[in-house]
Amino acid sequence: MDSIKKNISSYITTSSPGERVSVFGCCLGTFCVLIMFLNLFKGSRSHSLWTDRLCKLNIIVIGVSLLAIKYKNPLGCFPAIFICGLDVIVCSLYGLQALYSLILDSVKTIISAFISLLIAALALLYGQALLEIVPGSWK
Repeated sequence: MDSIKKNISSYITTSSPGERVSVFGCCLGTFCVLIMFLNLFKGSRSHSLWTDRLCKLNIIVIGVSLLAIKYKNPLGCFPAIFICGLDVIVCSLYGLQALYSLILDSVKTIISAFISLLIAALALLYGQALLEIVPGSWK
């Protein structure tokens, strides 16, 4: 993990802003295409539709910003800046929701396991008590 961090920081310090925009834009676009491809297999849920729309919007805005840089029109980058901020907010909320559901599911699983073991212990004790009541010939 430390070597990845060093490689990224060295790339950021040695490359030009145009290079970074091209590389990171292509990476973001590739992730968006991957998410759209994976959403094809999920079916049409509301979450899939929103991520699909956001990914399409990302791809369009990345293309517009790359063209704006190519033709030296910096105003064309403002939609991409806005969408990047939106991506940060949406993905952060999704990550927090995933972490929250992971913690909540873990707590539910632990409680379910405890209750199941408690029921098993009570059934064992109940069965032993019944065996003590049954006449000696049944033992």
